[in-house]
Amino acid sequence: MPAVEVVWRHLLDGARHGQRRWSSMTAVASELEAPISTVYRSLSHPIEIGAVSITAMGGLQVLDPARLLVLFAAHRRVQRDITWRFQVGLPVSEVESLVRSPTVVLGGFGAVVAHLGGVNRIADYTAVLFYGDPDLPDLPPASGYEGTEVLIAEPDPLLRKYGRVTPFSQAYADLFSLPGWQSARFVEELDVREVAASDEPVLLV
Repeated sequence: MPAVEVVWRHLLDGARHGQRRWSSMTAVASELEAPISTVYRSLSHPIEIGAVSITAMGGLQVLDPARLLVLFAAHRRVQRDITWRFQVGLPVSEVESLVRSPTVVLGGFGAVVAHLGGVNRIADYTAVLFYGDPDLPDLPPASGYEGTEVLIAEPDPLLRKYGRVTPFSQAYADLFSLPGWQSARFVEELDVREVAASDEPVLLV
């Protein structure tokens, strides 16, 4: 994942958990263990569209998380992170349950369902996205058009700090950048304001 997306994801994850303000860009850079120049470059577009502000007195503020999420989704190209894909002859739920790796991160559809409380009321899906090697056992090959497509992507160094599933913002952005009616249905049904933040849609200053 490019550095600019790492910064946006971090701000969105903060907004999702009730944090919309940081004392400075330096504070964000410290949390990300990144150069402040990286954070500075990453914020030019969000500032331009009014999603983020930086002031001497107010520090860094995420004013409009939904707009930042839309920018993230439009910028995201998950295909470039996918290093391996294959088909197996088991349903998605079984594939997800057979993961043996303690460090793999679930993304895509499965991550969205996890953020929605583990209940999928949107649409059935036939692809599972893992960041890192899931260490699956030997699985039967898919027969015809039935089965599950397993997508394995390279995780960025900070992804595992967010837990066993990708942050809601990244799950949304990943599905936005994947083709197919299932990903389109998920994107259509999800409210960007609810994905992006847990409080008011726009922070007034």
